[in-house]
Amino acid sequence: MLPLKLRILLLTAIFLSTIGTLFADDSKIPKQEFGLEEGLLPEDISTYPELKTWAIYQSYELEPDGPHLGLQDSICRMVPESGLRFLLEKPSNTKTTVYLYLDVTKYRPLKGSKFKPRKLQILVNGKPKRSILTERYHGFQNPVEIPLEPSEYPDGKIYVELLPSQNSVGRFWGIWDAFVVENRLDEKE
Repeated sequence: MLPLKLRILLLTAIFLSTIGTLFADDSKIPKQEFGLEEGLLPEDISTYPELKTWAIYQSYELEPDGPHLGLQDSICRMVPESGLRFLLEKPSNTKTTVYLYLDVTKYRPLKGSKFKPRKLQILVNGKPKRSILTERYHGFQNPVEIPLEPSEYPDGKIYVELLPSQNSVGRFWGIWDAFVVENRLDEKE
């Protein structure tokens, strides 16, 4: 068995090479490649099998990584309790609304599980754009869609910040993929 740090390094390398290959032909879609960050902890990256196993022990069912735009790789960047901030870039020559999509980890409680409500605040360039809530009988639709006007990213930089609610102890939230497109997904897919 490989040491945990080496396993995380290999998973990250596979994740980055897969993403790079997927987008070699389509440079119009800014995508988030969660690279090797300084001080990356083993619990910062998880795979679908790892999260599914954790979910089973919690009596939850995990929704898999979505297949949107061919990004499905089943590798997730977990959101620490303190939040996660990352950058997407979009050429600022766009004169119409663009759409930020976030494919977020989503769990459904199974019968008999203890499932407390949790909220994730989404900020774009420092401004609150949306909150998603997951409760026993209420959830959200993946991928989460956030329309952005050109004035909201004048220099082409889109800083996304994910802030879990205070009761989200541990790394409950994660993000499979993040991307920006000029047309809504339902029009494109």
